Amino acid sequence: MNLGRMGRTALLVLLASICAVAATDYVEFTVFERIKFSVPGDWPVIASKSTPEKTVFGFQIPNAADQGTSDSSNLSLISSYLKDAQDREAFQKKASRTDQNAKEKRLVEGWRCSSFSAMQQSTEYAIWDCYRAVGDCGVSVRIAWPHLPKNPADYDNRMEAVLSDFLTSVGPFKNHSK
Repeated sequence: MNLGRMGRTALLVLLASICAVAATDYVEFTVFERIKFSVPGDWPVIASKSTPEKTVFGFQIPNAADQGTSDSSNLSLISSYLKDAQDREAFQKKASRTDQNAKEKRLVEGWRCSSFSAMQQSTEYAIWDCYRAVGDCGVSVRIAWPHLPKNPADYDNRMEAVLSDFLTSVGPFKNHSK
């Protein structure tokens, strides 16, 4: 029996467990006592994988307009442990590369963001990629949403506000129990 592996697994389960905050209906996630972020409680987790070096979360963002379609609005976060200068340099290099059609955008201070459109089958999607170092982690966030006929007229603005709120929630983990 490998107690180190069991301990890491237990720590992962403990730290990635969710704590619902009833007053705001948000769920806060903590990644290996390095970073924390929160999402609305009605966002289903559609992907989750974690190692001490990299953690990936994917969420589906509810949208009545995509019901009955294969399209969906979603947000993903990748947190990579930057253990040394070489890792930091590689993260900065990755963050500076963008899709050839991407436009740099200012949304939340401290985040480097770009946006572009892409087709998925016959549906056009708006896509935003944002990057930031948080402590010893490189954090990458992608949000994508389909342009659907039933979307509200201000859906793009709503989704940019969703992204802004999410980016604002990402920060260093502060353990208040120590």
